[in-house]
Amino acid sequence: MTALFTHDWALSLGAALEASPLYREAARRWEGAVCLERTANPDDPAPSVAVFLDLAQGHCRAARLATAQDHQQARYVISGPLTAWLTVLRGDEGPTVALMRGHLRLAKGLLPMLLPHVGAANALVDVARMVSPPDQLGGITTAPAAVAPAAVEAAVTTDRRLRYRSLDPDAFSDHSVPLRLWDKAKRYGIWNPADIDFSIDGEQWAALAADEQDLLLRLVTLFQGGEEAVVIDILPLLDVVSQEGRLDEQLYLTSFVWEEAKHVEGMHRFLHAVGALDDNLARFHSPSYHTIFSEALPQAMQALRHDRSPVVQARASATYNMIVEGVLAETGYHVLHEILVSRDILPGMQKMTGLLKLDESRHIAYGLYLLSRLGIEHGEPVWNTMTDTMNALMDPAVAVITEAFAAYPADAVPFGLSPAPFVDYAMTQFGRRLDRLERAREQGIAVGMKD
Repeated sequence: MTALFTHDWALSLGAALEASPLYREAARRWEGAVCLERTANPDDPAPSVAVFLDLAQGHCRAARLATAQDHQQARYVISGPLTAWLTVLRGDEGPTVALMRGHLRLAKGLLPMLLPHVGAANALVDVARMVSPPDQLGGITTAPAAVAPAAVEAAVTTDRRLRYRSLDPDAFSDHSVPLRLWDKAKRYGIWNPADIDFSIDGEQWAALAADEQDLLLRLVTLFQGGEEAVVIDILPLLDVVSQEGRLDEQLYLTSFVWEEAKHVEGMHRFLHAVGALDDNLARFHSPSYHTIFSEALPQAMQALRHDRSPVVQARASATYNMIVEGVLAETGYHVLHEILVSRDILPGMQKMTGLLKLDESRHIAYGLYLLSRLGIEHGEPVWNTMTDTMNALMDPAVAVITEAFAAYPADAVPFGLSPAPFVDYAMTQFGRRLDRLERAREQGIAVGMKD
């Protein structure tokens, strides 16, 4: 195998990029040279060295060891120790997650402008893996930690059934995060989709340009499919919480299911009101969207039906609460808010997205609580599972955002939008959730709602 960050490796990588139709398609919107720099550190004292790649619209026009002039010419310089590059090449961490977590550093260029091209970055890494196969990269293992055999299923014993948790003096503690979320759900989650008036939305919809209708329809369709998916997939988690006898969490999760169901109804009512329902709306569901909603989400949630172990619960919650809700749903509401509120259009949808946003904030707070509780109670296997899951799914989640914008010419996205601010928003929110979980891990205190 050709050693990494050598002249021969640079040539091999450049030739492989130029020959790859998958890279050509993924990077067709990319223009600009990059330097990939391996920096020295105490564990790897070898001098720093960089590979220069002159990339343009899916082609690699030149590849070599970088000179000082190449560093000046490069649009981006991405730096990091060999261990960080190996982690990315082995697939333990996506390139965007590595940048966000500081394992790799953007020594030149602006991260918000780079993030919309996550698909191109992933394709480049995929090609690099073919040049340097992961199983030949030595030094870092990527084999997933063995998951302990499924825990013995909790039985609803006679003792459990005769002992009703709600009769305990402390059953409704004011300090319980789930019960505080339950109280907020009762206060702020009581709304009826049928009461929202979409009549003005229908009138204004007809006056929108065709490409503006297309973008809004794309966003709403992504929501609608996602909301229906989470309604279908939430029930195994509710069953696990019930079987463990966690009354406070079970009470809150009853509102969780109800709210997700209302979101499905509300989106459908909007689509019906503007006359946009048809049999082909699934055309807006991109490959990365299917990776999340057709594969990762149902697999993680349905696994709880036969394995209720803490590790499997952590994988399910990280997928559902942190990625689907914390990255995709929250960023989607942010995009819609920018469009609708800044232009003061579609008042019915404005009202509904405001209500949905409040609901989702409670759902994410519960996910933070559940993950931190599981990690504190069961230790490293759970913490590792949640971070591995979030790292693995962050790239396709960001790609869902960039693929939505990639359907339009880069200089003519409807409403004058650009994907960069929204990808930056998604990454910022993701980083904040990781930070809160890290603090919970250090302090041994389950987090959730912000006081």
